[in-house]
Amino acid sequence: MPPPTKGGKRLPVASAGAGGKGKGKGKGKKAVPKKSGSAVAEKKRPKKRSPSWALFIHRALKQVFKNVSLTKRSMQVMCSFVEDMFNRLQGEAVNIAKINKVRTLTAREIQTSARLLLPPELAKHAMSEGTKAVAKYNSGLAKDDHI
Repeated sequence: MPPPTKGGKRLPVASAGAGGKGKGKGKGKKAVPKKSGSAVAEKKRPKKRSPSWALFIHRALKQVFKNVSLTKRSMQVMCSFVEDMFNRLQGEAVNIAKINKVRTLTAREIQTSARLLLPPELAKHAMSEGTKAVAKYNSGLAKDDHI
């Protein structure tokens, strides 16, 4: 039976001897078992999309260089690099949290892990960008509380 229409009434179904569910003497076709290996019987499921940093890398690149793009292979290398650094920072932050006997990772643990893992000049830039991001996040929370 088809789904109900907008008004709530069901549309009539035309039966032309299709051998439906009833007990009548319909001249329907016999059921033919489907082959399990055929392409028609089984639909291929789409691949699960793996998370990627490509969008964020592309946005950051466009902020610095308007007309520069990366090849697919170079984007894969950059995604791998970012994922590796993320895992290193996260692992170091967990170690710092264990040393301090806390169970929650805060901006403080992430900041300390960045200071330990990154070279000094890069760490300075990371500190300023991180401080700016946390301030922006906190100001957004303050606006939501007053509404």
